[in-house]
Amino acid sequence: MNIIIAITLLIAYTIVLCIIGKKIPNSLSASVFTLPNKLKWIWTVVIIAICFLCVPTFVDKCQGITKYFAFASICGLAVVGGIPLVKMKDDSLQHILHTCGAIICAICSQVAIGYNNPWLLFAWLAFPIIFGIYVKTTNCTWKTWRTKIFWAEMICFIDTFIFCLI
Repeated sequence: MNIIIAITLLIAYTIVLCIIGKKIPNSLSASVFTLPNKLKWIWTVVIIAICFLCVPTFVDKCQGITKYFAFASICGLAVVGGIPLVKMKDDSLQHILHTCGAIICAICSQVAIGYNNPWLLFAWLAFPIIFGIYVKTTNCTWKTWRTKIFWAEMICFIDTFIFCLI
């Protein structure tokens, strides 16, 4: 049940922010820029809630040392939620910590899933398909593909949620 709530929360947040921003954000983290200043706390609440909702199931479903990878991925996501992006230089401590948390979350979640259920990594086949569709509809290149991080994040979330559900 916790995973269903986490999925619903992420989908609702993402759809609302895409509607408010009138586009898909560059990354899920960048969606915080579409929130009014008084409501930026919602980002932290949503991400931390997803962490708490996912951690018991994700860690429990993993075996052996991969439990640590699952836990590390949730900790990385908690760092991302606790340190939302702000419009600062890319070399600011806040930006570096946020990015490190995101990278830890992504890598550790996919390592845990890959070890425990490698078939789920086939979800990554959606990435080149999404890119191909995007190139055909917008005539962009890899370098100019603005939403590639957003789609990579979504695949990580989808993989994790499916792993927790099965």
